Formats: sequence, structure tokens, C-alpha cells
Amino acid sequence: MAKKLDKWCDINWIIFICITGVAAAALAAIFWDRMPLGALGAVFVAVTMPFHVLEEWKFPGGLHHFYNVLLGPGEGEGRELDRYPMSRLTDMITNIGLQWIPLIYIILCFFANLSNAVALCMMFLSFIEVLVHTGAGILTWSWLKDEGKKSFYHPGIATSWMLFFPAGVYIAAHLENVTLHDWIWCVCLFIIMMLICIPLTETPLKKWVVKQDKGMFAFKDAKYYEKYPGFVKKVDGFRRKK
Repeated sequence: MAKKLDKWCDINWIIFICITGVAAAALAAIFWDRMPLGALGAVFVAVTMPFHVLEEWKFPGGLHHFYNVLLGPGEGEGRELDRYPMSRLTDMITNIGLQWIPLIYIILCFFANLSNAVALCMMFLSFIEVLVHTGAGILTWSWLKDEGKKSFYHPGIATSWMLFFPAGVYIAAHLENVTLHDWIWCVCLFIIMMLICIPLTETPLKKWVVKQDKGMFAFKDAKYYEKYPGFVKKVDGFRRKK
């Protein structure tokens, strides 16, 4: 079971979300004039996620290395930078959730009069992606500029600015008659999505992953951060100072 799941977590799931993104884009193109703003926002997110994942994982990839160095165990604490706390399994679940939960929310736009709430939720997600990746880029630049890092680039920042940011701006520009009811539901929907995609999946799964054979669900290398071998030492030094 674990070996089959490990194989699925390699490339198959990325193909799956790419197919989902293409299908969502095609349906949106057909029914664009009939779709409320919240549904359009959800489609924007679903279509953007494959591009975002490909940047984080493959071209150039390396988000996991930043995540595990920054949020994983410190020096001498049994580090597994290739799979803890973010492994291919946990990141797969998170990203599939961030694509499919918005698509499920489309139902609320048509049958529960929550289009504005869903639109606000998708707008927040889009802008948060921009803020998080930009912040990570600034942080890594400040640590690695003496190793030759000349930009704020961080895996995921390009698609955040080129895709998520325009989507967020589009939603913000087309919102109308937003009420307190919409804001309350927006917060509820956003919290539900984040809880499902991050702590409720990552916390139990990361503990399960480290119990598997070494190398299971592990990333092959640090990708983008391979060219900055001093990154781990920089983070450890930052922790010691704190």
C-alpha cells in the first residue's frame, strides 16, 4: 500500500491536477456568462494550482527544502530534510485540497447564495500566496546574498505574481454588494479550507511518513536550493541568535 502511494506521489498526482485544471478551464469557457463571481474565482484557483505546483516541485522546484529547513527540527535533532515535515505525500494532499475544495465551493455559489463569500475566500487565498512567497523570497535573499543570490526569487513566487495576483485583483474589482454575512462566511470557508489542507492532513501524515522506510515519500534533491549549500547553516545560525 505504502509503495503504491509513494509511486502515486511522484508524478501521477501532478498529471491528475493538470487534467482537472484543463477540465475546469474548459467548462468555465463554455459557461462563463452563467457563472457567478465566486465560481469564477474558484476556477481561477483550480486552473492556477497546476502551474504553481510545477514551479514549486519541478521548474525549478525546491520549496520543500526551504520549508523543511525552516520549519523542521534544528541541528542534531534527527533531521530528514527530504521528507520532514513536508514530504511528497503531505504536499500532494495539501495541493490537491487547494484545487478541489474551491471546486466544491462552487456548489455554494449556485445553491446557497454564497457567491460573494466564496469570491472573497479565493481573493484572500490568491493574495496570501503572493505575500507568503514574496516574504520567503525576501527572507532567503537576506540570508543568501553573500552566497550570490541576487534576487527575491523563491519557488512559487513567479506563478503567485503572474497568476494568483491578477486573479485576486480581478475578483476585488468585480465584487458588488458585499455584506457582513459574506465576510463571516468567507472567514468560515477559508478556515475550513486551511485546516483541511494543512494541519489536519500534515500533522498526522508527517508522523506516519517518518515511520516508513528511509527514502519513502522523499524528495530527490533540494532543486533550486542546491546552488546555495550554505542555506541550512544560515538558518541554523539564525535560530541560535534567537
